[in-house]
Amino acid sequence: MKTVETVAIGDVRPGMRLAEALLDESGRVLVPGGCELTDSMVHGLMRRDIAELTIEREIEEDPATRAAREARVIAQLDRLFRKAGDGLETRQLYRAILDFRMADQA
Repeated sequence: MKTVETVAIGDVRPGMRLAEALLDESGRVLVPGGCELTDSMVHGLMRRDIAELTIEREIEEDPATRAAREARVIAQLDRLFRKAGDGLETRQLYRAILDFRMADQA
């Protein structure tokens, strides 16, 4: 499961992944979103007086919590798809939405 948090630049470590693009005052991209930060990048951002970054982290989710979340998502989808039929395309769409929501609702 992924979580997004704002981290002070002093606490940023190489290997952390930037959650969203970092822009300068003019709107130019300094570091693209999803980029894994290196030591030199962190020092460069410190020199630019960047105070904090939005970092994306992968955290281990408790299996019971994940199962409860999945049950809630399935209940929502069952309500949405109650009149959709049981065709191949419907099942594929259901599965795609379930996968997306399980990945997205971190």
